[in-house]
Parts: sequence; C-alpha cells; structure tokens
Amino acid sequence: MVRYCIYCGVEDSIDNPVINGVCLNCRMKRGELVVVNERNLYIELCRSCFSVRIGYKWRESTGFDDAIEQVVYSVLKNKVKPGEGVSNLTINDYELITTPSWRTIVRVYFRGVYGGKEFEYPIDFTIYFKPVKCPRCKMIDSGEFEAVVQIRGIDSKLLDKIFEKIVSRDRRFVENIVDIIETRNGVDLYFYDHGTARKMAKQLSKYLKLRIKENYEVTGMRSGVSRARLYISLKPQE
Repeated sequence: MVRYCIYCGVEDSIDNPVINGVCLNCRMKRGELVVVNERNLYIELCRSCFSVRIGYKWRESTGFDDAIEQVVYSVLKNKVKPGEGVSNLTINDYELITTPSWRTIVRVYFRGVYGGKEFEYPIDFTIYFKPVKCPRCKMIDSGEFEAVVQIRGIDSKLLDKIFEKIVSRDRRFVENIVDIIETRNGVDLYFYDHGTARKMAKQLSKYLKLRIKENYEVTGMRSGVSRARLYISLKPQE
C-alpha cells in the first residue's frame, strides 16, 4: 500500500518519506521536526571574569563568543526533543544572527533522521545573559576562602564518583567547602580552612594516585599576624 501525505498528497519516497501520514517537507514547513520547550534562554554570566553558569556549575569562558558556544552545546540539548518520527537528533552547528552581547540571537542547525532521510533544520534562539558575579569572584573580592584544591588531568565522571564517595563518609567536608568551580582543564575546590583542604587532597590522592604540591599566597594581616591562602595542586603522577 502506497503511503501519502495528508497535507500535500505527495507519495512516500526516499527523498521525502511519509511517516504517520505526514511527509518530511510538510513536517519541516509545520515546524514539527524539533519540539522546543523555550526559545528564550536566561543565563547567568559573571561580569568580572565571564564565567558562565551551566546548570548548577560555573564554567570558565573567555567572553561572549565562548559563553554562547557553551550555552548552545550544553544547555540547548535539554531544551529540545525530537518530533514525531525523528531519530538521532543532534546539534550540528550554529551561527550568530546578532553581535555577541548580553542579548544575542543565535541560529542553531539541528540534524536528524526522518524515515531514513537525513535532514538539517534551523531554529532561532535568544540568549539573555544576566550580569552577576560568580562565586569565585565574590570570594576573591571578599577573601572568604582560605584554601583551594586545584585538580587537573582527571576525568570528570571519575572525579565526581570519588568525590561523592569521600564526602558521603565524612559530611564535614561538605560543611567546609565554600564552592566547587569547573575550569577549562579541571576543577577547583574552595575551602574555609587549610586543614579540611589538606584532608580532601590526601583522600583524593589516595584514590586517584595524584601528586600533591602546595603553595601559599600572602593575602594580608589579621590581628597582627600575616594571613596566607593555601593552594594545593593535584595532578596525575608522572
């Protein structure tokens, strides 16, 4: 039995397949290939360092262009889903319709498969960046933290697994962590005190076989005593 489109009457073909009574071309014209939850995205962006908040984590960026790229590939995937008959939906590419700024229109090109035929479909989104100060910049301005554990060269999924294992055994780690911030090549853990930071570094080193290195930064005086901030570097052993 020949399948045909209920809207335009065209018969099913390799280049224009018909699924559930609707051909690819009509799905495209009707905007049914990609289901979009929202086309306006509101994202927090640090006005000091341009770190961008993706979900509950802050990620480093070099400016509007970099932040927009991170939003497109990390946020949009949770804002869309494939339409009826569509499979293998991915973000193929994007272009800026307006100059990168606090409000930017982005045209995103989605690629997918409909009835065995691959297609590309563009959708415009507007990204609104909310100028804020990220936790790291707030901490730097206020000097609230006393130690930083800088972890580099470890797979993020493995690190998350080990970190959860450590804090589940001793909740004092959580109580003394100021914040956790992802960097381009690792993760920084900020602590209120030196002792907890050292304990965390030793635990991570134990499970992941990491090399520990310590450095200090003099940050001022407190009650007549020199105040030093501790930086602990954790990297895979060579």
